[in-house]
Amino acid sequence: MREEILCGVAANHGAPVDVLLRLLATEAQACWDVLCTERDLPEELLDAVLAHPDRRVRKRIADNPHLGPGQRARLIDHPDPMTAVAVIRDPRQWPAGTSPRPLPDDVIRRLLGTPHPLLSPGELLDELTFTLFGRQACEVAATHPLPVIRAAACGYRRALSDERWLALQRDPDQQVRAAAADVIAYHAQVMEPADLPPYRGHYHWQLLQLGRLSRALLDHLIAHGDERDLQFLAYNPQLPPDVVEMLMSHPDTGVRCTSADRDDLTADQLKRLTVDDDESVRIAVSTHPGLSESQRAAIAVDRWPQDSFNRIKPGLVPELTVSIAHAYSVNPLLRRRAASDTRLPQAVAVRLAQDPDQGVRVRLALRHPAPPPALLLRSYLEYDGPDRLHLTTRPGFPVTGLARFARDPDPSVRLLALLDPEVPPELVDRFVSDPDSQVTAAAAAHPRLPADRLRELLGTGLARHAAANPALDAAALHELLDGAGVPAATR
Repeated sequence: MREEILCGVAANHGAPVDVLLRLLATEAQACWDVLCTERDLPEELLDAVLAHPDRRVRKRIADNPHLGPGQRARLIDHPDPMTAVAVIRDPRQWPAGTSPRPLPDDVIRRLLGTPHPLLSPGELLDELTFTLFGRQACEVAATHPLPVIRAAACGYRRALSDERWLALQRDPDQQVRAAAADVIAYHAQVMEPADLPPYRGHYHWQLLQLGRLSRALLDHLIAHGDERDLQFLAYNPQLPPDVVEMLMSHPDTGVRCTSADRDDLTADQLKRLTVDDDESVRIAVSTHPGLSESQRAAIAVDRWPQDSFNRIKPGLVPELTVSIAHAYSVNPLLRRRAASDTRLPQAVAVRLAQDPDQGVRVRLALRHPAPPPALLLRSYLEYDGPDRLHLTTRPGFPVTGLARFARDPDPSVRLLALLDPEVPPELVDRFVSDPDSQVTAAAAAHPRLPADRLRELLGTGLARHAAANPALDAAALHELLDGAGVPAATR
């Protein structure tokens, strides 16, 4: 019960700073994960965390998705190098209401240029490329004032714009020009069968997708007929026409699906793929830019795949004109791509908000900066994917009148009633006894819960959620910490 109380107080968004500062005591370490990673940190609390003598406290905030870029940037200036380098990590989870926000370019530039006792500049850049903002880090590195960092950026040619890459080849520093020349020479190398690594792994698959492969190596891969090898090979843009024909006619469905995305398919090959016996192949080719809208409309598809959109990693978006054209396509997969583009004009967004495809509507609801309120509510009621709760945090989500959902059989829909600013206190009290644990937890933490009921819950299995209730004033929270044996904070 004691640890539950501590974690609840740590999560309480109404708790004043002097209460939160007490939780940094060693006696309260059971709640440090909640305090440092699961809530916003006021500046005074962040100051105390960064000054904390225990590294375990300082490092935890690197996993906090609620921190703003400026707050994350403060880690760089910490004298402990392990705390400073923690800024390059992405949080492990992005709960509802949080979205990735990149560090400012100048912060990344400073991070790469700050000597680190364990990592070289190249290793720091390598670590940054595994974050959600790896492409941004590579672009920053390519213009860094230190030649050693610009040279390291040459190793990430695919993440750089053509303009940046040309500038590196013409860099005034010989070290940078040499690094760019090495990359060019590597990609110009024709790989032979002996160049295949002895085991299948990242380098093996990368070689098949991007390398210049000799005829002997191509014949070797085809003769062995490993379907996974051929699927990766089908991504390679440098294949001769006869190999492309073999791949798009291969008996394995996966190989044909991958081949259907190639830019160099002929009109005849596209036509054959649109009438392939396997629906997954027909679906794969349906988004090919070489098809007209009438050709897309003629493709027989009984059921389009369920959308698996990831709001944290939405993928690269094309030029805005392409997205707008996709918004008017007969193909729902192209309309889904369009709906992911945050730059869509409002008129186009309004059109997609009425799209018959749920994937289109939900993507728009999750991504557009000003989604129609009616779309947000409709998407929440109809969508049961992992980002359902995030919809309620989007700007304009309509909360007035949501108490009407209090008796819905779906507990996720019943939760909407607790978002209504005028939800009756007696309804919140009733929800404490709801059969669904998620509903009872939300009710226990709701500020309109009757005060006597709230005090009662502090001694029950719902103590953690009750202690997180923002209706508890500072005196009540201090009393809870006194009872848990947490000493008063010293300043």
